[in-house]
Amino acid sequence: MSLDILGIVTSHELPCAGMTGTTKSIVVGLALVLTACGGSKGATTAGSSGKMSAIEAFGLTPPDSPWSEMSVADKEFYMVGKVNPIMKELFERHDLEEYEGFDCVDCHGEEMREIKFKMPAPSMYVVPPEGTLGHKGMLATFPETVKFMQETVTPAMGKLLGIEDFTCAGCHPSSAPQGKKKSAAKKRPSAKKRAH
Repeated sequence: MSLDILGIVTSHELPCAGMTGTTKSIVVGLALVLTACGGSKGATTAGSSGKMSAIEAFGLTPPDSPWSEMSVADKEFYMVGKVNPIMKELFERHDLEEYEGFDCVDCHGEEMREIKFKMPAPSMYVVPPEGTLGHKGMLATFPETVKFMQETVTPAMGKLLGIEDFTCAGCHPSSAPQGKKKSAAKKRPSAKKRAH
């Protein structure tokens, strides 16, 4: 997929003919918001910059059609046009240095195209089942990250997908992939480190 300077899809890889009215509205709305905002990477909340945040613009609401019934093209446009801007805002608000430039690969993994965006992505950090020693170790090692994921990311993603019982397992594997050696999860280099 090719993106122009504002992050709008410009290639012919995404079939537009199958889009529903809602998906088209989201894509057009995103284009208008980005144009009105000048595509700036500045502040994302309305307060200090006067610009509307993605959450304010799109709302934490589910798609008009159940996720399971949406076409691949509709899901892709919904993710690009609504979910990604909202998740980018949430992650950058949580830790701008770590998540500046947040995009699809941060949730879908480096192999996203090869696995056709199937979730949970096998390369994502393994979140052991609750109550296990692995889960307790994760809580002790990453308390702030776990709190952010449990209190902010998981509920927001559940609302955006219209899935009431959305859990960590929607994005993260609960065990290492079978037949492969368990490898340490790759931590995304911070924006500061990527710039050097």
